[in-house]
Amino acid sequence: MRQRENFADADNEMDTVSAMDKDFKSEMNTEMDHELLIDKLTALEESEMQLFRFLKDRPAGAILTADTDIMLAQLLRNAGLVEFDDETAKALVPASIRDAYRDVWSDELTLRWRKRGWMYKCIEAGKYLYGVMTWDVLQKLFALRYPHAEMDEIRELFEKTPEPLQWFTERNGRLVLNGFERDGYDEYLENEIQKDIPFYIPSKEEVEELYEQGSLISRESHSKLQEFIAEKFDCGTDIAALKIHDLYEMVNNRVRVDDAADAFAAGKEGGNDFSFKSDEIQFRFVELFIEMSRECRIRDNRGHDYYEMVGIMALRNADGGSAGSRGSDDSARSGKAGAQKTIVKPAKIGRNEPCPCGSGKKYKNCCGRN
Repeated sequence: MRQRENFADADNEMDTVSAMDKDFKSEMNTEMDHELLIDKLTALEESEMQLFRFLKDRPAGAILTADTDIMLAQLLRNAGLVEFDDETAKALVPASIRDAYRDVWSDELTLRWRKRGWMYKCIEAGKYLYGVMTWDVLQKLFALRYPHAEMDEIRELFEKTPEPLQWFTERNGRLVLNGFERDGYDEYLENEIQKDIPFYIPSKEEVEELYEQGSLISRESHSKLQEFIAEKFDCGTDIAALKIHDLYEMVNNRVRVDDAADAFAAGKEGGNDFSFKSDEIQFRFVELFIEMSRECRIRDNRGHDYYEMVGIMALRNADGGSAGSRGSDDSARSGKAGAQKTIVKPAKIGRNEPCPCGSGKKYKNCCGRN
């Protein structure tokens, strides 16, 4: 999950260099080959590029105050693009890097950088939605923004994704979430859980949201729970959004409702106390969490939520065939104009229906026992 903050300018753009600034030294080599510079610049995430450009336009540098800015400056320092002093929190782009940037940067490189950034976001979405995906699915995700991209370009962008942002490894022609190969879990997920469920292809907005928030907090049930957490635990909407991300991960990892409530109450994000002050608050939290879990797009369902799975199963039963016999990646898509899908929203969960927490058990044998 990624949280963004506004960058902090400092000292009136540092027009006057102080004595401390004059002593500010860098151990990095400021000379850099243009091709290497291009590769480093086009690999930057959006927030890193934003800070780099902010500093590039301030030859005397700037003192950073926000924790996020400081972390990004350290990453840029590690890439050899910025000088940063940990004690003073002053950052600047060396003159040689500024000059080289001016010489090499172009509209073509801007497009290359944006495509690499979109690939990062597609990979992040695949992490939350699928666990195991095909190259064709990655191409469909990428085509949400760049519909004419060829597979060769997509493979190149995937392979050039920096390790900290690369969640997948190619295995036997499939893209497997790192760690899922252990004990053959990737094959178990595909063959025993997902089976022939069609892949859900999200909208561009959903991809962006998964990348930024680590959940789809714009969905009504998610935002309702966020508002409830912010109000009842007096933690603010940003901390509440972090808690929604954690809860979304619990649903994705099949954590039982009561265990999820216990884990939520034990958290101390931002120094806040999330213990339940009354049975009424706990009961309402559980209600909202179950409601949210039904709208969570999870790996077990290849990105579909509970209600969409009800529709898919209804089509399967009507056809007497497979889940994908009348569904495709496109027809299963939600949030897209013209998408066709069958949604059945029962008033309540039947005891013999699949549990909305995603455990794969019947409701009566899982969360319904409580």
